Amino acid sequence: MNFIKTNYPKILITLLLLLLAFFSVSKTFDNYGEQYTDEGFERSLVSFAIAKGLNGAISIVQGTEVALEPAGVGVILTPGQILDPANDLIERFSWIMLICTISLGIQSILLNIFSSFYFSTVVTASLFLMVLFVWNKYEAPVQIKNILYRVAALLIILRFFIPVMAVTSEGMYTAFLEPMYVESTQQLEYSDKTITELSKEGATARNESEELSWYQALTQNINSTIDTFDVDKRVEELKQEVESLTNHIIDLIVIFTMQTILFPLLFLWLSLKLIKVNFSFRYFD
Repeated sequence: MNFIKTNYPKILITLLLLLLAFFSVSKTFDNYGEQYTDEGFERSLVSFAIAKGLNGAISIVQGTEVALEPAGVGVILTPGQILDPANDLIERFSWIMLICTISLGIQSILLNIFSSFYFSTVVTASLFLMVLFVWNKYEAPVQIKNILYRVAALLIILRFFIPVMAVTSEGMYTAFLEPMYVESTQQLEYSDKTITELSKEGATARNESEELSWYQALTQNINSTIDTFDVDKRVEELKQEVESLTNHIIDLIVIFTMQTILFPLLFLWLSLKLIKVNFSFRYFD
């Protein structure tokens, strides 16, 4: 009992070091880190693919009229003009998604490096060496002890930096960003489908108009205008679609920028601060 009371701080430090050694060799955090990194990578690829599909669909629609000339006279609507601002934003979004995907790829590579067998072995050995120094099993100058502790602490930071960041980032995503991501992705998929149908509609209308006689085309346009067509309503619906699409693209930009760029940069800044404090801290006096 007296031994525990006398060596209570050493016992706590030893337990902490042994726990870190266990996590270093067990890859518990690494498995979660790899899973969450892969999930984030997949989400970014899906969003990037949807964005490129939208960009292609809008490019096809641009310059078409999609049968928006009632009876051949009156208002002529070119959907591409209305969709053009959204298309510019989608192109920028594609570049951002590419950067986010690269960021996740770099994180995955760093995770593989710092969780490798060789690096984990070095970290574990340094942790056991720290335990020995805690219990004064080896007599060494204070300066040497401080240097060894600082190097070991640096290895620990490098070893757990990426997996802890991945787990924390995924926790933030699940708690705050996932509903926004799901809603925005569904809206982009719906817009992609809608705009693709719009482009097909325009192509079909042009092909049919080429095959009809002037009388048949005139009759068809008149009937279409009387029965189903409301240009103002169609224009308004298209504008609302563009506005909704723009808002959801901005939401996705915010989500991926926060999770794959700003959050890793914040974590990197904190890690650099820890490293700086570590090399200025005296473990032994």
